[in-house]
Amino acid sequence: MDELILGIDIGTTNVKAILATPDGQVVAQATEGYTLLTPRPGFVEQNAEDWWLGTARVTRAVMAQAQARPEQVKAIGLSGQGAGATLVDSSGQPVRPGIIWMDARSEAQCEQMRQRCGSRILAINGKQPAPYNMDPKLMWLAEHEPEVLARAKYSLTTTGYVNLRLTGEAVLNVSDASIPFAFDQVACDWSDELIACFGVRRDLYPRVAPCQEIIGGLLAEAAGAMGLATGTPVIAGGEDTSAAGLAVGVSLPGQAMLSLGTGGSIYIAQDRALAHPNLLTFAHVLEQQWFVGGTIVAFGASLAWCRDLLGHSDFTTMTDLAAQSAPGAEGVVFLPYLSGELQPINDGHARGVFFGLSLNAKQPQLIRSVLEGVALAIRHNIEVAAEVGARLSELRGVGGPTRSPLWCQIIADVTNQPLTVLKDNPGAPLGDVFLAAAAVGLIDSAGEAAARAAKVEHVYTPNPAVRAVYDDVFELYRRLYPALKPAFDQQAQSHGLGRIYS
Repeated sequence: MDELILGIDIGTTNVKAILATPDGQVVAQATEGYTLLTPRPGFVEQNAEDWWLGTARVTRAVMAQAQARPEQVKAIGLSGQGAGATLVDSSGQPVRPGIIWMDARSEAQCEQMRQRCGSRILAINGKQPAPYNMDPKLMWLAEHEPEVLARAKYSLTTTGYVNLRLTGEAVLNVSDASIPFAFDQVACDWSDELIACFGVRRDLYPRVAPCQEIIGGLLAEAAGAMGLATGTPVIAGGEDTSAAGLAVGVSLPGQAMLSLGTGGSIYIAQDRALAHPNLLTFAHVLEQQWFVGGTIVAFGASLAWCRDLLGHSDFTTMTDLAAQSAPGAEGVVFLPYLSGELQPINDGHARGVFFGLSLNAKQPQLIRSVLEGVALAIRHNIEVAAEVGARLSELRGVGGPTRSPLWCQIIADVTNQPLTVLKDNPGAPLGDVFLAAAAVGLIDSAGEAAARAAKVEHVYTPNPAVRAVYDDVFELYRRLYPALKPAFDQQAQSHGLGRIYS
């Protein structure tokens, strides 16, 4: 254990750190939470200082747990929540709280972007404007807080800000930078054409660095706060979804990360950037790979809602009941849009629906339809990605729902794809470790090391006997949302609900 790597992920609600050997054996872990600021409805911000203080504390915690010496840490890799806007002045000080990805204030600016250059954004960047991203936030600031924006030298992501504190260098890694709408996915750099269209200052966008680039050595002040050695190499790092994908061994085009919890996400690695207006495209932390896919807002949340609705106390009882129903839930189809939906429909007005209820529908059918409904949402993302050429060879799943054999088998059957369930995985900080270890030459390949370290618990193979059943269910599932969309919009208007996603 002479050589160690520090991996840190700065998430939405906490910062996590692991100390690990270069080949991914974890020797210590720590977590530190912080708060969200919600000054107005739809506004979600955080104090950048909280990210930095949390980073210093978790580093000291893992060093103490492992009883490690500062000189043992050979490199530092960071990842974090993407798409936010943290403005810093020429001395590196924040000029206002960071506006994070959850913030929805900039819908009007997104509409301006769509009108001015929506087709060019799709062609160059591969996405459609929506308020989660950095660029419409900058446009909002230009309109509502021009004096604040005038004081800013750069707009940084969470990872970019903490890396600035570590090294004094203002850069964005390619994985982070590929999410803003101003990024040219082919050139792997900012598009001057798009920035000009947005009417945002070009100099707010910092230099883009490869994820494994050593951007500098640890400054003396940062080293003192973290209990590390001055000059420890710091790499550019990655966006947390991409780093988590690497951690679960998604290292080859065609593999996909399926991350399941309260929400769920499916991102498929490809060897080229693929553009679809209803999906997200961004760079993997591995060079010359991109992710395409999307997020399901209420994945595990759908089953939790159903549990509470039916008065059950645990999920095991729920899945035991669901197993009593045949595939297809005897005609009951569930749309899992309990809190609107992100990809691929991108509609905050959408709501949950049980379709096909009859007097024969009992708890087993209702529960199974919920398990199938979120699996159908995964397939929906996969099939929309396939429309632009995304090929899928394997789903690699992590998260709480993968502890249910029935649910995993349903996912494999509905998607008609093998589902590889991995043992407990530290997530993004482990991906950071592999990137940093490769950057300083302690391993030959981050992707190969990650693939070796990912421990397979079980592989669920699709049952060909139920394929026709689920093909029919999926066809009906895809027809329901377009048919109901006018009713969703009317309901939202009559109840005064604003559009969350667009």
